[in-house]
Amino acid sequence: MLSYQNMNENQRRLYDEAKEANRSGWLDLRHNEIGDAEAQAIAEALKVNTETNTILQGTLRSLMMCDNRIGDAGAQAIAEALKVNKSVITLYVEGNQIGDAGAQAIAETLKVNTTLTVLDVSDNQIGDAGAQAIFEAIKVNPTVTFIDLHTNEIGDAAAQVIAEALKLNKTVAKLRMDLNQIGDAGAQAIADALKANTSLTALSLGRNQIGTAGALAIAEALQVNKTLTSLYLQYNCIGNVGVEAIDEARKVHGTSEVSISDQINPLAFSLLPRLATAEDLQAVFCLLISGSELQDQSASLPVLPPELAERIMDEAHYFQGVQHTKRSQFSAAFFGLALNVTLPRNSVRVKSIQVLRDCRASLDEIAFDVNIRDDQGAVRYECAAKPAFVESTIQLVTICPASHPFLRQIRESWQVQVQPSKVSANLRFESLYVGYV
Repeated sequence: MLSYQNMNENQRRLYDEAKEANRSGWLDLRHNEIGDAEAQAIAEALKVNTETNTILQGTLRSLMMCDNRIGDAGAQAIAEALKVNKSVITLYVEGNQIGDAGAQAIAETLKVNTTLTVLDVSDNQIGDAGAQAIFEAIKVNPTVTFIDLHTNEIGDAAAQVIAEALKLNKTVAKLRMDLNQIGDAGAQAIADALKANTSLTALSLGRNQIGTAGALAIAEALQVNKTLTSLYLQYNCIGNVGVEAIDEARKVHGTSEVSISDQINPLAFSLLPRLATAEDLQAVFCLLISGSELQDQSASLPVLPPELAERIMDEAHYFQGVQHTKRSQFSAAFFGLALNVTLPRNSVRVKSIQVLRDCRASLDEIAFDVNIRDDQGAVRYECAAKPAFVESTIQLVTICPASHPFLRQIRESWQVQVQPSKVSANLRFESLYVGYV
C-alpha cells in the first residue's frame, strides 16, 4: 500500500484531486502525463473514499484517464481499488499502455464489482490473453453494458472466447472491437453467438481482417437475431458476395444501421511482415556462405562475427521473442491526420515498419513521408519511403534495419509517424504497421 507520506509531490496532487472530485461526481485526468506511479496514488484515493470518508463516499461516478502513460502496474492498482470502491460506474482508460497483465487485473475486478457499467480500454496493447480474461469475467458480471476494445491486438482466439461470453451474458448492449486483427474464424464465432444473444444492440467490427466467409456467417446470424440494430463492418476485406448477403439479411432483419462500404483489397492483409523462424535463419546463413553442406551437419553453427550476425538477423527479420504489431489506420473520416504508432514499454527492438495504401483508382508513385520521434516528441529520423506497386491500386513500403539502420536506435515510447497523404481524396485507406519484439 502506498501511503500519503511516501508519495512525491505530483502523486500527492493527484491523490488530493481524486478525493476532491468526489464532490463533483467525476474526475477528468485526460492528457495529464499520468504513469504507473501516479495511477497508484489515484487508486489509493479511491480506496480511502470508500473505506473511511462516509460523507463523500459514493459520489464519484466517472473516472477518465485517457491519453496518458498508464501501463500494467497502474491498471492493476486501479483495478484493485475498484474491488472496494462501489461508486464508480464509468471507467475510461483509452490511449494508454495497458497490456494483457493489466487487462487480466481488470477482469478479476469485473468478477466482484457490481457498479461499473462502462469499460473503455481502447487504444492500448491488449492481446488475446487480456481480452479473453475480460470476457471470461463478463460471463458472470451483471452490470457492464458497454465495452470498448478498439485499437488493440485482439485476434481470432480471443474473438472465439468473446463469442462464448456473449452467448451467456445478458447485459452488454454495445461492443466496439474495430481496428484489431479479427479474421473470418473470429467473425464466424461471433456470428454464432449472435444467434443466441438477446442483449447486444450495437456491434462494431470495422477495420479488422474479416473476409467473405465471416460476412456470410454474420448475414446468416442476422436472419435469426432479433435485437441488433447497429452493425459496423467497414474497411474489412469482404467481397461482393459477402456484401450482398449482409445487405439482404439487413432487409429481412430490419437492422436500422449497417455500414459495410469501402472494403479493402484482400491482398493487403496477406502482405504483413512475418517473424522468421530459426529455420529461416539457417537458410539465410547457408545462402550467405554460398554452401548448403552445413544443413546436414548435426554440429552447432560456428560463432559469427557480430557485424555478420547483425546483418543476418536483419535480412531474415529474425528476433528472439514474440512479434507484436501495432496498427494505425487512415480513412476519409480522419482526413488530414497523421498515422501514429507509439512503441510500448518493454518493446525490445523494431523488426520492420510497413505502410500500405489502398486506392480507389490507379495512382502514380507517391512516397510515404515517415518520421520517427523520441519520447520527448523531437524528430530523430525522417525519410521519404518509395512505395512498390503490388497491384494497380495497392502501394506498399517496408522499412527494415538492413536498409534503414536508424531503426536499431528506436526505444520504447518512441513514435513512428506517417504524414497525411497528398492523395487522400482517392484513398480507400492507409495503414501503418510497426512490428517489434
